[in-house]
Order: sequence, then C-alpha cells, then structure tokens
Amino acid sequence: MSDSQKRPEIVPNKLMDLLVSDVFSKHGIDKEQVKSKLSEEKKQMLREMVEDLSKRVDEFVKQTNASNNKK
Repeated sequence: MSDSQKRPEIVPNKLMDLLVSDVFSKHGIDKEQVKSKLSEEKKQMLREMVEDLSKRVDEFVKQTNASNNKK
C-alpha cells in the first residue's frame, strides 16, 4: 500500500501547498512577508478555513470511496 493510501490527508495537504505556492509566486508574494503581516485574527480565520476545507475533502473522499466500493 502506498504512503498516500495509508494517509489520505497527505495528498490534499500537498495539493494545497502546491496551489498556494503557485498563486503566491504568480503574484510575486513572499510567504515569509505575508506571515509577518497577518494579524492574529486573520491567522485564526485562515486556520478555521483550512480546517473546514480539510473536513470537506475528507467527507468527499469517504463518499467517493463508499460509492466505489459498492460497484
């Protein structure tokens, strides 16, 4: 069994990192500069958003796996 099958959260996390890095580089944004400028409130909002997205991805993966197992 591959590492991504053992830990399904690895793929979404890597994908999210890739997409964020791509958007940042496209717009000439340095991650370290952004980190220092974010208020604690915005950091918390981002954490909550990432947590929510992770839950949605997990649910989607579970539903997809369940429907694939029925076939």
